[in-house]
Amino acid sequence: MRRCREWLKDTTNLAYLTMMLVWLITSVTIKGFARLGHNVSTLQTAALMGFAVLGQAIVVISGGIDMSVSEIITLGSVTCAACIKAGLPLPAAIVLALFACMTVGAFNATSIVFLKVPPIIQTIAAGCIIEGTLLVLTNGTPPAGCGPMLSWMSKGKPLVVTNAFWIWMAMYGLLWWLMNRSKFGRYIYAIGTNVNTARNSGVHVTKMHYMIYMLSGLCAGISGILMLGNIGSTYLTIGDPYQLYSIASVVIGGIAITGGRGKFSGVIAGTILTVLIRDILNVMSISEAYRNIFQGLLVLGLLLAYGRERKAG
Repeated sequence: MRRCREWLKDTTNLAYLTMMLVWLITSVTIKGFARLGHNVSTLQTAALMGFAVLGQAIVVISGGIDMSVSEIITLGSVTCAACIKAGLPLPAAIVLALFACMTVGAFNATSIVFLKVPPIIQTIAAGCIIEGTLLVLTNGTPPAGCGPMLSWMSKGKPLVVTNAFWIWMAMYGLLWWLMNRSKFGRYIYAIGTNVNTARNSGVHVTKMHYMIYMLSGLCAGISGILMLGNIGSTYLTIGDPYQLYSIASVVIGGIAITGGRGKFSGVIAGTILTVLIRDILNVMSISEAYRNIFQGLLVLGLLLAYGRERKAG
């Protein structure tokens, strides 16, 4: 019994247990939730959002937050669509779109490191700049179409679930290794715990901040590109819902919003659980406004619960 209580104290274990319980309960009580098609759709939605969650998780562990994720998703989607429409090959379009997204990450890091702008302020400002720039450049109407190859990359199903899901798993595996088996991950946790101590211990904090925010931009950009392939077109608000969802998924997965604590592996449970909750609210015909209220209250409740746990520890 004691061992069980200790296991449940781990927020990541609790996230996976909750995810399984929610899935089992909804599969039994809600018609259609247990169907293979619905589960594949849930995993596809989780994968498309999940890339942005991976990047957000790394930023949060480092003690920061990226409030420009939704706009970077849109930037990646619109840039890739524009490059394809201009006649560029798909690999070149993807590279240019990801370069644009990583440039935003570098801009965020520059302001945070050298101008000492708080991450939340800097990333909100960057998001506003992206939103305004895209509106001016596209005149409110981004190019449509993505091509069959990108569509296949996103929603093709060679092995039951979609390609986007397998790409997400591959990206997660790479980042899990970096966060748990390399100096990169140890440095990020050290910065999130105490940036001054990390700097005094020899961590190149400036370089790490650039890597962290550029990686967040890269991950959000991949989300945007695969969303383009999934629906076949893009629009200037395509990334809007995912700002709240990316933060909620990180917190639900057991990662401390204060930085330096939490297992990176929790992002998978947090992402899927967030999608499951969204699906349940959709089935219940809850409006978008009330869904956002519920999501916000859920995140707040988890933050308060985590705060009590940390104080007790």
